[in-house]
Amino acid sequence: MKILIVSIILLISDLSPAQYIFKAEDFNLSLFKKLNNFTGNTNNYRNGQNSVSSTTVTPVNVSTVISNFITDIVLNGDTVWFATGNGIMRTVNHFNSFQSFEGIAPFGNDDISGFNLNRNIIAAATAIGQEINGESVPTGTGIKVSTDNGLNWSAYPQPVDGRGDSTVTYGSNTLYALPVVVTQQNLAYDIAITKTQNDPSNYTIWICSFAGGLRKSTDYGNTWTRVVLPPDNLDSINVNVTGYTFQLNPRDNLNQRVFSITTPNDSTLYVGTANGINKSTSWGVNWRKYNFQNTDSLGTGNGISGNFVVNLDVQKYNGNEIIWGATRQAESVAEYNALSYTSNGGTNWRSTLDNFKSNGMSFKDSIVYGFTDQGLWRSNFGVFNWAKAGVIYDERTKDQLRTSLFYSGNNVFDTLYFGSADGMVSTIEYGQPWIGQWLIYREISDIDLSSDIKTYAAPNPFSPDDEVTRIYYKTTKSPAKITINIYDFGMNPVRTVIQNATRSGTDVLFTSWDGLNDNGVQPANGVYFYRVEFDDDDPVWGKIILLQ
Repeated sequence: MKILIVSIILLISDLSPAQYIFKAEDFNLSLFKKLNNFTGNTNNYRNGQNSVSSTTVTPVNVSTVISNFITDIVLNGDTVWFATGNGIMRTVNHFNSFQSFEGIAPFGNDDISGFNLNRNIIAAATAIGQEINGESVPTGTGIKVSTDNGLNWSAYPQPVDGRGDSTVTYGSNTLYALPVVVTQQNLAYDIAITKTQNDPSNYTIWICSFAGGLRKSTDYGNTWTRVVLPPDNLDSINVNVTGYTFQLNPRDNLNQRVFSITTPNDSTLYVGTANGINKSTSWGVNWRKYNFQNTDSLGTGNGISGNFVVNLDVQKYNGNEIIWGATRQAESVAEYNALSYTSNGGTNWRSTLDNFKSNGMSFKDSIVYGFTDQGLWRSNFGVFNWAKAGVIYDERTKDQLRTSLFYSGNNVFDTLYFGSADGMVSTIEYGQPWIGQWLIYREISDIDLSSDIKTYAAPNPFSPDDEVTRIYYKTTKSPAKITINIYDFGMNPVRTVIQNATRSGTDVLFTSWDGLNDNGVQPANGVYFYRVEFDDDDPVWGKIILLQ
């Protein structure tokens, strides 16, 4: 009887598809060096070959968010756009429902590594995790651009160089430039859009492409130009200076491995690399570099904390303009993780929220929200009385956030929205830290009770040390008494997750399993089966892979 049950379960169970979250976590290029030495044929996409002509895109209306990984939240009037682990989505009706671009040309099923907009111009960078020698390597798959607020989109492959593109002109200087001929470790982690110099009716798109460096397009993605940044041994460069002999070479220069960008105005850019923060007030021509070594080599807190800059943003309130960076330790053991900021255009830098691995920040007037691997934080600027959000629990759904990883945030008036590795959350800002109630927005796939698959679990496989898995199910009865039991591969009982629990509603419901047995011990890696019982109806089965 057990063998028969197992056979049936293996036929009807479904594993949730894997999602990647493309945030800068490593600035090393060991694999890129090998791949970039490949001597086979490569395509030069700088001239727009293989581009997809403008395509009208009609997003799909969905009732929930399309991914639990929310990496960007960007406002544009009454529309809020999201970059997620399953593509881009938006809401146009105050979060009552969403519109998904997942699976639709030209996006396909690629993930979003970078996203931004300026008025009606929207740019999204797509990427995949490519398996190479057993390692998942972040790989850029292109740039998608809309010039009409998301109605029509053009798609361009990830910008790469031809093998003969070995020089770049900087003023009167001709510099050696390493041709970046592969898309592995060449993906746009961040995007900025500014008005074009001397042509304010048009826009320039800037992309931060890790090994691909900083590039710009003045024709909405059709062609791309490499932007020269200082090498590691220079703190500034000026286009009027002659005699430069440095190289544009991300193999040898950490400052030419580019991850983040923010633009307080059209002519001023701040660009984050693996060697600090670069500022230009000349439309990306002349640069001044700030890093740990030239602002705070003693680690006193009066400078930039670390040279690996994974995010940048601008806080504006009461006439103040404060540049913030998520600054992590790079190569020096004296560097440390923190948020770094300047309120005078880079003349002086300070750090705060020290020793937390920062991912980004958002602002509401004078309030700063910090996103870290160790939770969500709030402080008033200048005072820096950081308060960490406690347990995030949704009273409506009896759901609890199960991650400490936060990546993004924004606000619509007093309502705050934050993206995490376990869903999007919202609360109200009342002027005191974290006193509002929480709402949790989750990806939930519908269940067709007429199909063979009447339940599923996600994430699946899952690692109990880092996450919980949620068992999703649906019933035609409301209310209903629900019991969920977990069994090992031999059909021995492992855990009673809930027993005769009352659940209301005919939408998809879910219950979390933390990966522990009834004794509070984590069982061995392997396949586990679960059974969902609804009152006196026939139970439904599914399987979960526990992989720690």
